[in-house]
Amino acid sequence: MRRTLSTTAVPAVLMGTLLLSACGEGDRATFDEAKPVQQAEAAAKTTQEPAATTSTPPADDTPDPADFAGLVPVEWPDAPRELTALEKEFLYEPGPFAGDAYDEDAVVEAVVAQQPSTPAEWEEAVRAQVQEDLAEDLKTVITFDPSLGGTGTEPTEGGAPPEAETVGTNHFALVLDASGSMGAASGSGTRMDEAKAAITTFVSALPEGSSLSLRVYGQEGDNTKAGKKVSCASTETVYEGPAHSEKFADRLQAVRPTGWTPLAAAITAAEGDIPKEATDGIVYVVTDGLETCGGDPVAAAGKLADSGIEPIVNVIGFQTEGEDEAALRAIAKAGGGEYTQADSQAELEKYWNEEYSRMMAAWDEWQNTELRRLEAEGAAKMQDAEEVGGRLMERAERQGDRAMAVAERLGAEGHLDDGAKTALWTSLYNLKTDMWTYAYEAKKANWSASYGNQRGAWRDVYEKGTSKWSEYYAKQNG
Repeated sequence: MRRTLSTTAVPAVLMGTLLLSACGEGDRATFDEAKPVQQAEAAAKTTQEPAATTSTPPADDTPDPADFAGLVPVEWPDAPRELTALEKEFLYEPGPFAGDAYDEDAVVEAVVAQQPSTPAEWEEAVRAQVQEDLAEDLKTVITFDPSLGGTGTEPTEGGAPPEAETVGTNHFALVLDASGSMGAASGSGTRMDEAKAAITTFVSALPEGSSLSLRVYGQEGDNTKAGKKVSCASTETVYEGPAHSEKFADRLQAVRPTGWTPLAAAITAAEGDIPKEATDGIVYVVTDGLETCGGDPVAAAGKLADSGIEPIVNVIGFQTEGEDEAALRAIAKAGGGEYTQADSQAELEKYWNEEYSRMMAAWDEWQNTELRRLEAEGAAKMQDAEEVGGRLMERAERQGDRAMAVAERLGAEGHLDDGAKTALWTSLYNLKTDMWTYAYEAKKANWSASYGNQRGAWRDVYEKGTSKWSEYYAKQNG
């Protein structure tokens, strides 16, 4: 668009050095203080004396309007909103003497050659020569996104090592061996009694809102040859739902050690226990022995770990030894988890307790990593806002200073009378001031938004990490 330039005399104005500050550092518009004073004097003179010359050439010398080469707009059809009149002043193609190509003599010659016939044409002719490359930076300023990336992967509450790549909302899938050997005497009861007690303690300390499933296997038939077929085909989810439920305790207590050990079938079926909405899951297999139904639990664990939900399969060997222990370790490795040997209820409870220590360390590491990331991302966003806004400020000032200098030359060389020159110079000065101030305010707004997002995200991560660490510390210490 073209700004209207009045040819009437302009009252003297006081124009000093404009000093503004943003984001903790000063940004100075280095406007020439001498020129406003000179132009104020000239403006005062024009109010007292009639102009000796005119800026309008004879009628027969007026160029064909089609020959006038003015500002070339930069189109932005997909702008996110309606642009203001001032923003549109940034959206022109750079002139032939923009940036390092500036040559004042050549600019004056090019402007005069256009033979402008109106105040508006004189202003546009000057600007068209020295217009800076502002369009892309203006678009960046308007579409600037101060948001930061989402937080990184959170530790699962299931006990993966801190460095493990585990994510999101978690589901705990317990897979309990209900084969006949779990009925063997142990401590003050049976292996099953001790396993139930340790599992109850673990589940009671899970975070509020955790989801849980309990699958048993080998719970049907019996451990004789006659009962093998039925037993090897048996695996069932006896509970699924919230971790803190009396129904879970009832279902767990109802499990009785019965038959053979279809371990591979149970691990394969565990995939269906993890809800579709869960972004990951952790599987705990509690067993006292190996597969006895002909399956391949190592392959089953590997396939489960490679499924879309990518769960971790931890194996807890309860009172196992020798070859059995080595085989169970292989299952855990294939499942991307860990193997733990527990020979008593106390050792099994110690295992759960160590899980809490592990999670304390994991949340501490997550918190520190996220805080460092947010510091870096926020700083980069603020730097981006500073740089693009600073470029607009610098180029708007340079464009304005050069245009004003050309206006001075046009008057000094007699192409414009004093009144027309002063009007042109003042209009260009006002435009420079408006554009510089817009760039400054945009820079400040984008910087402040980036800073606010960084501080808000930093605070959220700090509070969440500290809360989770404290939660597990409380569980570990009773």
